[in-house]
Amino acid sequence: MRIKRLSKSGIIFLLLFLMSNQRFNYYDPEFNPADAAGCSLLIMISDNTFSFTIIQKRANKVLVWGENYRLEELNTSGDLSDILLAPFAETKIGVQSQSFTIVHRDLFRANQLAGFAKCLDAQTNETILVNLLDDDNYVIFKISGELTTAVSEHFDLKWVFFAGKPWIAAINMAKPYIQPLYAHITGSVVQLYHTNNDKLDFYNRFQFSNPDELMYYVVLTANELNINLDATSVILSGDITVSDKRIQRVSDLLPKVYFNQNQVVSLPSGFISHQILMLAGLSLCESLAVN
Repeated sequence: MRIKRLSKSGIIFLLLFLMSNQRFNYYDPEFNPADAAGCSLLIMISDNTFSFTIIQKRANKVLVWGENYRLEELNTSGDLSDILLAPFAETKIGVQSQSFTIVHRDLFRANQLAGFAKCLDAQTNETILVNLLDDDNYVIFKISGELTTAVSEHFDLKWVFFAGKPWIAAINMAKPYIQPLYAHITGSVVQLYHTNNDKLDFYNRFQFSNPDELMYYVVLTANELNINLDATSVILSGDITVSDKRIQRVSDLLPKVYFNQNQVVSLPSGFISHQILMLAGLSLCESLAVN
């Protein structure tokens, strides 16, 4: 639950939260699963859990937002499945894949996916998917057989996206800083992204176990890219807050650390835009037939 201050709107938010039996961060009474045709369902899968949001397309606003559901709940009958399987205008799914490779579009050939799959050490029960990561690059990634089964039971794999894609799309909506280093944190995983003259300069993900390791990967990446962290902004997003111990070293030791202020969708009062940035960024993604 994310409440910055208990204003009148915050009290309403709290009541809605309690009424939902703590199944949702937010549930707007305006949403009716039977009338989902004017809405988008966005799902983000990380390991064995998922989060989702429902966006009203007309007003581009959040109607429902929930986090940290077990993956099997995608296909388990009940109140949640009644919502997830409503007749939405579109459903888009992001996956935090640990195995991926980025290929410039001049070098990418759809008929060479088998070769790229070897680079990912793909097994016979795993699925290879492709997205256009940005204007210049494709990302080729794999998902497990279990995840393929869980998703494809009710959803189309052509609407599955590499998690870095919606995050990058959300970043590129607005760029108030000059070539900063972007970091998105989900649990114990950090994604780092940097551009040079609006072209991809670096993207990767790292597992960390403490604030010092997170700081290490930020500094290592900066050194590899010849970035001066005393003069470069580090822009954070993800499931973090100002007092989060995971970012303590980064925020204490670097002079220009900020939360990403880009807002992809209209949020209820009391919510923080950087915490839903990657999930909401799915609304900016389009499918590729090569999936």
